[in-house]
Amino acid sequence: MCAQQKIPSKQINENLDIGPFAESSEDQSLLKGNVFSIKSYTSDSNQKKSEGKKVSEGKTLYLKNHTMYRKDGRRGFRKEISASGLSTSKYYYNESSGNLVLKEDYYDREYGKSHYSKWYFYDKNQIISEEIGLEKNEAKISLSNYTKYKVEDSASQKKIIVSQVGSDSISSPNNIYIFSHENLIKISPLYQSKVQKLSLLNGIYKLDEIEDYVVEGRKVYFKYDKKGHLISEIWYNKKGLENKTEFTYNDDYTETIESHYHLLGTEISSKNYKKFDQYGNITFDQTKYYDGSIGSIEEFEYQYDKEGNWIVKKRFYSEASSGIIGKKKLTTVETREIEYYTKDSQQKNDELPQMPEIINKIRKNIPKIAKENDSYLNEKKRAIEANSYDAEITVKESDDIKNFTPKYWELKEIAYGNLDEDENEEAVAVYEMPNIDREDAEQILAIYKKQNGKWKITHQTSSPLLSSQSGGMMGNPFSGISIAKRSIVIDHFGGSRDKWEYTHRYRFQNGDWYLIGASASFGAPCDFWVKFDYNISTGDATYSKTVENCKNGEKKVTQSQKLNKKITPPKMDEVTPGNSTFKFPNVKNEIYY
Repeated sequence: MCAQQKIPSKQINENLDIGPFAESSEDQSLLKGNVFSIKSYTSDSNQKKSEGKKVSEGKTLYLKNHTMYRKDGRRGFRKEISASGLSTSKYYYNESSGNLVLKEDYYDREYGKSHYSKWYFYDKNQIISEEIGLEKNEAKISLSNYTKYKVEDSASQKKIIVSQVGSDSISSPNNIYIFSHENLIKISPLYQSKVQKLSLLNGIYKLDEIEDYVVEGRKVYFKYDKKGHLISEIWYNKKGLENKTEFTYNDDYTETIESHYHLLGTEISSKNYKKFDQYGNITFDQTKYYDGSIGSIEEFEYQYDKEGNWIVKKRFYSEASSGIIGKKKLTTVETREIEYYTKDSQQKNDELPQMPEIINKIRKNIPKIAKENDSYLNEKKRAIEANSYDAEITVKESDDIKNFTPKYWELKEIAYGNLDEDENEEAVAVYEMPNIDREDAEQILAIYKKQNGKWKITHQTSSPLLSSQSGGMMGNPFSGISIAKRSIVIDHFGGSRDKWEYTHRYRFQNGDWYLIGASASFGAPCDFWVKFDYNISTGDATYSKTVENCKNGEKKVTQSQKLNKKITPPKMDEVTPGNSTFKFPNVKNEIYY
């Protein structure tokens, strides 16, 4: 038997990025002793005021969560109370193999109740083979997702191919996990980290390298010390060194310094200092910046039980203002009521619910349905490659606007309202032209009018819409369309750290559609934000620039102007968002809108 096949199934299952698997065991490394249950309370003002409460340090604490554990340290039950409502999770295991076979989630929120479940199946080697997610609304049970795990063994590696099918029965690109001796490669086409390379260090897979992180061509490298602590994270793009973070520790790892460098990775921009106690819990956190300024201080104090688990946690905050650290203030108190297993304790094992009948239908039919839908996608791809699809909307009249959508097009949004003087209703719709795997595609605006009970198309154009991938890291920049004050309003949004927004307003006048107003805003958090508004009909334009200081929370308008400048309103079919400019006399740069 080859070495790879000796990898324990548990180790394989736990490294396939299955959420409930990680959730069920995430407390094991944080708790000491054989914990039976924990009730956690907090004075955090965001916590929902529940019936279970207590008073500590003059503060009222409310129940935050209640977790019960199995003897092996994994969760069996968890109840969480938050501002959005109550959630309850139950975990069921096969007692002979130890495998998780079902996780149930119940939500009771302001907008209603819901119930989700995930069922797990394993092959003869106890490696997961299927995951079936269900959603229950009232008496109806429906599919939320189906995942198939296929194992391919060879002499040099063990490959797990993960195929996912959503509730719409459309397959996602496969994820691939390759276990080879001491290494693991994860290939995830749809995620920001498309290729991850890991290696075993002290029995745990540690991330060594990421390829195509967020953008194509960026690589990220990680290094660790002998005990498995991260010491550096370095980014490279096609031009060279891009970003760098380094970590240093004292001898017993109770103090660490996290040094962040500027974008080129050569000059330190900040240093984050953290201290930990003997149990590994953080006690101090502060950042110092390259210009000599200092950040506010977070400090924590703990009380421990005899096993070494904290039962009281106090958070203190000392605000930094103009280089001066303010008074230390107690902000929140958390307490935990911890019970431990004794020789007389009985592990709580809820009886496994009966498997819903729909499970067998899903296992039998969904792969077939997904195959049929995938066939449609392949047909669409061939049509795109051959340029054999409708380049415009050809249907002229219909009872339902959705019937206007050409084959392979995607209808993004419809808005209804009144665009003229008569009583007949109008509508506007935005479409994304055919593309494969979210490639950049033209987007189309169509305008409809209802006459004699039938919808008729009156205009279609691509000019007022940016293409589907021109929003930078944000992807599709189209963020909404509406009808207001007899005008069509189109919103765009995009960027990464520096973000931008556009709003354009169009009205039918003088026999055509014209741009009558535009707004633009752009900037970055903790830096500045510019707002611009232009009423083209009247010529009135306004400008303001606000500077934000996140260290002290201050926001200040540093510049504002008003100007009247009349221009001939451009036709809708001649407008490209972001291509027009406006210049204020005392503002250095032109405004693009």
